Amino acid sequence: MFRASAGLLVGAVLFAPALAAQDNPFKLPARMPAVSIAYAMTGDLTGEGAYASDGRRTVNRSTQTGRFFGKTSTTESWSLTTTDSIYSADLVQQKGTVMSNPLPAMARAYDGLDRDGKRRLHSNMAEMTTLLARAFPIASMPVGEKTGTRTIAGETCTDRTFGTFTVCDMTKAPGVPLQVSGSLLCVRYEQTATTVSLGAPPADAFGTPAGIAWEPLRGQQQPDSVARAMVQYLASQELADSLTSAKAQMKTELAKDGGMTPAQSDSVTAAHQQAACEAIRDFDMGHVMAGVGKAMMDAMAKAALQGAGDAVRRGIRGLIRRP
Repeated sequence: MFRASAGLLVGAVLFAPALAAQDNPFKLPARMPAVSIAYAMTGDLTGEGAYASDGRRTVNRSTQTGRFFGKTSTTESWSLTTTDSIYSADLVQQKGTVMSNPLPAMARAYDGLDRDGKRRLHSNMAEMTTLLARAFPIASMPVGEKTGTRTIAGETCTDRTFGTFTVCDMTKAPGVPLQVSGSLLCVRYEQTATTVSLGAPPADAFGTPAGIAWEPLRGQQQPDSVARAMVQYLASQELADSLTSAKAQMKTELAKDGGMTPAQSDSVTAAHQQAACEAIRDFDMGHVMAGVGKAMMDAMAKAALQGAGDAVRRGIRGLIRRP
């Protein structure tokens, strides 16, 4: 249940700017645009993807290859979202999960809040987004700021920044990206539309993959209760107080910065992060583990944990942007 709830919370935070534009941020649109798009993926994850919507359902499929910890691996994923359910499958492992679409239940829970609760929910989501954006040095532009328009695969789109990412949203199909690019957790990512076809996709575009062993998602026995609890938390004074405390902690950490300017702090942090990312991609974990006994592994793990804690304490002041 925790993993499912955490996923809903992260999604709500990341899309807070777009959700704030409407009164009920979880209400599904009456009808989504009908369109089919093929994508090419570049950066640290290379491959291809596809998106299709008939106005009631959306389907996504992607094949991606990347190198991490000295190993190159390929993933193939597929997902289908309807007004009632969300299907997600790993096509390599031939396993899939089914869960209830939480948005209708969250929309009902939002409608049940009083005026103060609705106000706090919007305020809390906006504050959470701001705190996340300040935690990444490259997120220098306000979340959701328009940066211009472009033409991709014959269709126009509007660029917006969302933290560390830039999304070019299709003009004729709002909410559908023609390009997504950015960097997060050592992964440089870019997904760009290569072909766009307006109108309803063929019916077989929404068929479930053959041979998948489908299972209910764990923790979804009471989806309405989970959704209601999540909305109540987002609207709570407890969360508002926690965000206030987090902002105060940021100011305290910045006071310990030792006189480093924001530009200097960002430059040093970015250099350290890039070096760490390169090491992660090239480090062959399997080769090291093959020749190390249990006692040595225990010692390495303890040292790594201690080193990570020290690095976080030293680096957090650089990661947190000044207000």
